Amino acid sequence: MKKLDLAGLVLAVILLPVMNAAALEIISAFPAGTESGKKADFVFSGSVTVKGIAFEKGGIVMPVTENKGRTYMDIKLLSKTLYAKLESCFSKDKCAAGGPALMPKLSVSEVRKLKSPKRVANVSLAFDGDLVVTFGVIKKASGEIWAAYPDNFEVQNDELKGLIEKEVAEGFKNAPPESKKKSSGPVPHKTSK
Repeated sequence: MKKLDLAGLVLAVILLPVMNAAALEIISAFPAGTESGKKADFVFSGSVTVKGIAFEKGGIVMPVTENKGRTYMDIKLLSKTLYAKLESCFSKDKCAAGGPALMPKLSVSEVRKLKSPKRVANVSLAFDGDLVVTFGVIKKASGEIWAAYPDNFEVQNDELKGLIEKEVAEGFKNAPPESKKKSSGPVPHKTSK
């Protein structure tokens, strides 16, 4: 029995750094007070910036995109770990990287085809399984495809930009014709004015 416990412990020690290596890291944030709480632009691994993440009424509130009277939730948290990191940054009023941050790993989490002749689909990409971002698939008259970013999302790293373009295009091209998976992409909500 002790050999199994020791083997399990050794395996955990070996795998823990590997599992943590794929976590999206916060590079910097400087929360500022607002009328309803705090807000900050967060820079993550790969020079990814999510603008306007808020802490209100004791919880993290992700930014949304407003377009033609609708609200789209196109940037979402996927992990409790990242939620806790964001919460910690807001409680300290600043946040800085604890070490070198690796380039995030991307994976297609959803493809939702649209009826528009220009924005032909939405492709949701997971960043290290911690954050999901929905990109629009824009088809030019030439047939070329490119990714439209949400308003509150920026990438400064050219290598990562290229990888996003590639993953969005491949996700769209490889999607089955009836791509209607459970939503993790933008969910429109009518705004009342």
